[in-house]
Amino acid sequence: MTVPTFPQQHGGPRGRRGAVSAAVLPLLLAGCALGPAYQPPAPHVGDGWVATAQKGPVDAGAWWRDLGDPLLDGLVDEMLAGNPDLREAQARLAEARANRDAARGGRLPEASASASGNENVLSRNGQIPIGAIPGFARDFPLFDIGFDASWEIDLWGRQARTVDAAQARAEAAAFSVEGTRLQLIAELARAYVDLRAAQADAVTARAMLAARAEIADLTDLRRRSGEANQLEQDRARGAAETARATVASSDAAARAAALRVALLVGKAPAVMLPRLEPAAAIPARPAAVAAGLPSDLLRRRPDIRQAERTLAAATADIDVARADLFPRLSLSLGLGQQARAIGDLVDGDSTRLQAGGGLFWPIFNGGRARAMVRAADARAQGAAARYDAAVLGALSDSEGAINRFDRALVALAAAQAAAARDESALALAGMRTAAGEDDRLALAQARLSALAGRQARDHARADAADAAIALHKALGGGWNAESPAGHTR
Repeated sequence: MTVPTFPQQHGGPRGRRGAVSAAVLPLLLAGCALGPAYQPPAPHVGDGWVATAQKGPVDAGAWWRDLGDPLLDGLVDEMLAGNPDLREAQARLAEARANRDAARGGRLPEASASASGNENVLSRNGQIPIGAIPGFARDFPLFDIGFDASWEIDLWGRQARTVDAAQARAEAAAFSVEGTRLQLIAELARAYVDLRAAQADAVTARAMLAARAEIADLTDLRRRSGEANQLEQDRARGAAETARATVASSDAAARAAALRVALLVGKAPAVMLPRLEPAAAIPARPAAVAAGLPSDLLRRRPDIRQAERTLAAATADIDVARADLFPRLSLSLGLGQQARAIGDLVDGDSTRLQAGGGLFWPIFNGGRARAMVRAADARAQGAAARYDAAVLGALSDSEGAINRFDRALVALAAAQAAAARDESALALAGMRTAAGEDDRLALAQARLSALAGRQARDHARADAADAAIALHKALGGGWNAESPAGHTR
């Protein structure tokens, strides 16, 4: 920007023109220091989803309640009150807000009050000939009480941009809290589903072990009667031992999931395990999850909002660094009372006054100031890249989660149909065995097939619930994205 010059005038108008020039010049120079106003990026994310998505707005409420498990609802409330990771994120938010308030305070004049009382003894042999000055004692008390104020005039917007950067970082910390909160809720819900799925798996595994053991016993009887060979018997016994190992694995998986739930809630295992280890049903998946529009991610995903605020802060930092290329102007005032006797402090002749201004301009610093501007610009470029990555990552996560939930519903329907057929086959095998048309081995094998179908159905139920949780998380559901003011002010 070119700074205009004013022609010299003669007489009275000259002084007035000079005054106007002095008042306007700093404002014009300030335009040179500050860059253009920050504008949030507006990436194009498409008008619709590639995957088949449910129409409707994203659920801003407590979506985990749709899983229909009161214990899970209570665990979420407990976790939000005591999880260490969430408390740490909230502490970072408190720190960022304090830094913002400190930056705001830097724009105001500083004032301080002081008081002192000293007993002084001057040297007889010093530079001042104390003994040669009539009536001047070498020892005397000195009392001082005063008020001092100073103010740096923000000519180039350095302090204003510092406040802008601190405010943006406080907002980024607030969105970080929301992101941590949503991630923890999703992790807790998935760990809880894993717990119930592992418990159901353990129950089915024990029933399958019993069926395998029965088949092994019947095969042994058939071998003794010559209807089966040693290979068939060994296979039946090996399958029974494998089923026994599966029971142990399912129990271990259930315990590991319970410990993950306890960790996420933020309570000791001894407190949580008695509440979690009694088996319960796998949470039911919702019939549908509305996905909204891809553009909704820009305001719904806390990680995108955090990345945008971080970019805003980095952009403001460029102007802060650029302002260091220009001079700083400060005003100061010192006013007080000074006397050698306390009683004289109220005397008008004891008044001291110091007022003035100062100018500081780093004319030469080895290129350090300009290097700091380049460094700030590079950091802003990095923040812009991270924002772009956050948007692309959110789109990829959401597309994958939509597709996974859709496929999980298809798989669940197929598993339920298959389990129903296996149950019908088991009922028919029971009737045929009762009528003498089939032996006990055929009935045991039908029971084993029905148990396998039930296990596959339980796995599909858990996968569908997990897919719904992942979709809610990917879409940024579960918080009011339109009113973050309560977290950023």
